[in-house]
Amino acid sequence: MKESRIFTTEIGGREVSVEIGGYCSHSNGECLIRCGDTVVLTNVTMAKSPRDGIDFFPLGVDFEEKMYAVGKIPGGFKKREGRPSDKAILTSRLIDRPIRPLFPKGLFNDVAVVATALSVDTNIPPEVFGMLGSSIALSISDIPWNGPTGSVNVGFVDGKYIINPNLEQREKSRLNLALSGTKDAIMMVEAGASEITEEEMLGAILFGHEEIKKIVAWIESIVAEVGKPKMDIELRHPTEELEKAVREYAKDIIPTIYDTFDRTEREKREDARTAEIMDHFAEIYPDDLGYVGDVVYAMKKEYVRKRISEEGVRPDGRGLKDIRPIWCEVGILPRVHGSGVFTRGQTQVLTTLTLGTITEVQKLEGLDEDSFKRYMHHY
Repeated sequence: MKESRIFTTEIGGREVSVEIGGYCSHSNGECLIRCGDTVVLTNVTMAKSPRDGIDFFPLGVDFEEKMYAVGKIPGGFKKREGRPSDKAILTSRLIDRPIRPLFPKGLFNDVAVVATALSVDTNIPPEVFGMLGSSIALSISDIPWNGPTGSVNVGFVDGKYIINPNLEQREKSRLNLALSGTKDAIMMVEAGASEITEEEMLGAILFGHEEIKKIVAWIESIVAEVGKPKMDIELRHPTEELEKAVREYAKDIIPTIYDTFDRTEREKREDARTAEIMDHFAEIYPDDLGYVGDVVYAMKKEYVRKRISEEGVRPDGRGLKDIRPIWCEVGILPRVHGSGVFTRGQTQVLTTLTLGTITEVQKLEGLDEDSFKRYMHHY
């Protein structure tokens, strides 16, 4: 028999409920969020042991759209779900950005966060509930995480801010703002707008943050009742002895990397100086060279930042308000419909253009109504 707990609150004038403990019991944390007819299931899972041979935190975040959520059968010959839509990929990034910095430094266990839209009312978009569900699932799980966070969408209609606007309000809104944060700070801002002022944008952020504070307090009350004790995981950090030794040896070497403004020369020096430091500690700390590299990277970052803040000089010699030289060239390819090169400093982009007939428009299938795209921009 299913044993679960249901918690409710009001967000933006709508009742939101979260069910915990009824589904996916093998996950480290899970929750099923409902708002109207929109239902999103979020699961978080962590590997039992850290991944060897990496120097980054292996976090994977997926927002999955299922066509059955809106009563559609996927198109194409196979009639099966295909690759994620652009919107699903962007939503995954919206979920990732506020939660990633809150994991403890030194955690190298794989962590998977999966939010699945199971049922969608087109008047209540599921994306914000994928963001909210990820925070709840991580907060109640035994995975080390320094949340919770809250997430809202903010609209601006007729001079008034609206939390999680409906379809009609979104069409009228001059602002589409996705906002995530803790009770103390904003962690993520993503916005599109129609020429609003800085004061209006700041007002939207502050308005949204007030709602986020209420959401965070609600999640904290849920954690107090059903949250699991956090796992005691040994985090990978350089020892105090190792860090002190590396900093003492490298303190006069790091500045020599950046006393040239030529990028090619600077990269050569960086490779040579880093190799020199690593070779020096190869026999002293043969099993901890990864930590040596971490300390060296931190020292480079600290030096560059200090030089910018105190001297106003960036690594390539530019001041705080200087931009790289820019030049453009068009018509460089003879047979394509259009072409151009944009160059800024040592960064170049070649862009080509192809004109097609109206029969070649792209059909977009998603949780919204099917639409057609005439302008396709591929990176």
